[in-house]
Amino acid sequence: MAERGKPTFSIVIPVYNEAGGLRHFHQSLKDVMSKAGLLNKCEIIYCEDGSIDSSKKVLDDIAKEDDSVKTIIFSRNFGKESALTAGIAQACGQAIITLDSDEQHPVELIPAFIDKWNKGAKVVIGIRKSTNANWLKRTESKMFYSIFNRLSKQKLIPGSTDFRLIDKSVQEAFLSLGESNRITRGLIDWLGFERSFISFEPKKRNMGSPNYNHSKLVQLAMNSLVSLSPRPLYILGYIGLIITGISFVLGAIIIIEQIVLGDPLHLRFTGTAMLGILILFFIGIVLTSQGVIAIYISHIHTETKRRPLYVIDKASSKGIAGK
Repeated sequence: MAERGKPTFSIVIPVYNEAGGLRHFHQSLKDVMSKAGLLNKCEIIYCEDGSIDSSKKVLDDIAKEDDSVKTIIFSRNFGKESALTAGIAQACGQAIITLDSDEQHPVELIPAFIDKWNKGAKVVIGIRKSTNANWLKRTESKMFYSIFNRLSKQKLIPGSTDFRLIDKSVQEAFLSLGESNRITRGLIDWLGFERSFISFEPKKRNMGSPNYNHSKLVQLAMNSLVSLSPRPLYILGYIGLIITGISFVLGAIIIIEQIVLGDPLHLRFTGTAMLGILILFFIGIVLTSQGVIAIYISHIHTETKRRPLYVIDKASSKGIAGK
């Protein structure tokens, strides 16, 4: 790693239909970095994700005026996760900061992120303390984190955002992950490097409306759950085992009480009831079989992602005394 006293920083910003606020955002970012004495040590990478407004032209103009700016222009809209990945791949700094261009992520906190990095944190994550979203989105967010953390071995911190800093070593490990359906924050957390956290109050958007509508947020949640946890595959199997167990117990009770003992309790199970329990038993067998198939599918799912077997944070060796 480069000497910490003289680091360089890459600031990666995905852009989609943000033409109206880009210049104000860029100037605010430069003012913060200049005030912190870091402006000459950073590069700013804008990843234009196939906007349908004039964002591309605005970024071209900014790049012509500012030598520290790099632009990545997509041929069409590939999504925020792809834009973040492209920016991280092109970053050459010893620390990479990612944030949105709508100014909800306060650029004033970037020096605090860098300070945490200077103190040894490999990953610094911005945690949203509150939100101006309506009650429906807040409820959906709480439900997602609750369900995800119950179903996955990997735990996501409620309120965690893409406003974060990663070390160069984290960048290298992140780029080794080859899957297509990428959830950047989830993959960075999966790598397991030392993390630090900074809470922030989201600012009001500089203009316009959020690019993530309800359906996109639901899709993001589903992709996060599927890509980071195979456990949803096992749910039907668990249900099948429960149904099979219950129907087996009921069937045993009927056989013993009705047939073997001659119905001493006068329960009078009808043929229809017996048939229903038998059908329930076979349904449980089918669902359990699907659960077994799901285990094989989960292994295929894991293998096709081609994630590394391990990630090395640091390694050292010492000479053996007496040799």
